[in-house]
Amino acid sequence: MTTNSALVVSISNYPHNNTNKSINTDDEFDCVKVEISDLDNSCPNPTTISLMKCKKEILHPFRKLLCLIGWRPFGADSLKRSSIFLRIINIFYPILILILLLFNYTYEIIICQGKLNVVTDTQTTTTVQTTTTTTNFVTTSSPRNQSAGTWATLQPGLTRPHTTNASFTLMAKHAECGHVFTTYILPDIFHFVAFIIGFIYFRVTEGEPMYSLMEKVFIHADQNIRQFGVNRAIRRLKLFMLIGCVWVLISVATHALSNAMNDFAHTLFFHDSQYHIVKNKPERYILFTIDILCLLISNCIHMAIAMNYACHCEMILFYCKAIRIRLEEKSVQLLEAMKRILDLGVSISQLNSAASRMMSILIIFFLERTILGVILLIMNRIFRADMWVYRSFYTVVWFSILAFCLTQAARVTSKCDKFYRISLSMRVYGYPNTNANELDGFLLFLSKAELRAKLFGLTVRPGKIIFLGIATLLVLIVLFQTSIISSENFFF
Repeated sequence: MTTNSALVVSISNYPHNNTNKSINTDDEFDCVKVEISDLDNSCPNPTTISLMKCKKEILHPFRKLLCLIGWRPFGADSLKRSSIFLRIINIFYPILILILLLFNYTYEIIICQGKLNVVTDTQTTTTVQTTTTTTNFVTTSSPRNQSAGTWATLQPGLTRPHTTNASFTLMAKHAECGHVFTTYILPDIFHFVAFIIGFIYFRVTEGEPMYSLMEKVFIHADQNIRQFGVNRAIRRLKLFMLIGCVWVLISVATHALSNAMNDFAHTLFFHDSQYHIVKNKPERYILFTIDILCLLISNCIHMAIAMNYACHCEMILFYCKAIRIRLEEKSVQLLEAMKRILDLGVSISQLNSAASRMMSILIIFFLERTILGVILLIMNRIFRADMWVYRSFYTVVWFSILAFCLTQAARVTSKCDKFYRISLSMRVYGYPNTNANELDGFLLFLSKAELRAKLFGLTVRPGKIIFLGIATLLVLIVLFQTSIISSENFFF
């Protein structure tokens, strides 16, 4: 006969630090669960306090985000065995997320989501004034519906009332979306591939690479910068999470504005077959709610991948700074510095693996949306305030996350390049307890270390990004000045 036993031990390693250790034995799994906590939160080791603070303020919210998009099981952090209900949820919830994503991909193609057609969605509609008549019309012409861009066909014996000075809008042709593959299908493929890679990566690793990197960074942080440097790194990571949440809300609000301009409906689904009057408000609001939910999940996936990559980059930058300061102060042995730089290279290699692949795929997605947003903003001929606000926010939303991710990768490469400049200075002015041959070996070691952040397998440098940005701007200016790209907008 087996029984569950529990042992509680009070540990006092320091006069001011009392620790409770609870050891619970679960006979079903024959394992020991240990929980250690400080009663007065006065741990003498500042590194432990920093790690606990970082885990509470950064990792826990990030893991909740992963649970929201189905990349992490619910209750994974619990020490207790998951209930049957929770296990069932962990099986069906990722399937639900997948269904919502597939619905979003299909729905946006059907309704041409976002008004992203440069030819038809940047033009103003024409209106026709009519007078009051009440007549019985008899016609033998074949019926033509709204998708053909004509008025409702008059049916035999149908009485059609018209109000004096009523204004009717001539609908644009909506039989099919333009450029469906490049506007919707290709970006959706990129998004789905990134989702699958992220699902496998976080289900297998459970986010441990980020936490292990934080442990390594905080442990090796220099004592002179530990107090303010670690806290500053935590504040910056919290700021990244806050910016990501704001980005998701703004992106969803931008999409809601696009739907509001269509009265939260689309004529493909909600119209009267004879008079083309949008109706069925409850149904269209239900579809709008599902659409917003799908978009929220989709953009949370963007946020999770971007935050994972950005936080990895920020931790590497902090680790790099700690090593660089010790080298500049000449307070570390050269062999020890080489070991830490080699460890830094391992962390960068982890960054350039699955995290870089997910980020590279989404960079293409963000770049495509940014280019499309800029073109639509420039070519817009619908001079309405809501349309200008929508076009502007659409461009800013996708450009901001694109610039943020590229900037983080470029910062890693730029800061790591400073090691080589420091080694050149050491070779000229010398280093304590080190001869010339050892300094030459250090130079050769840094030249082979490959301390570079990569996207698409290519090194990301600040100079490359600035050059591409300036070149793109100059090309646009030339196209405008030569009227190859023409716009009725006064500013362009």
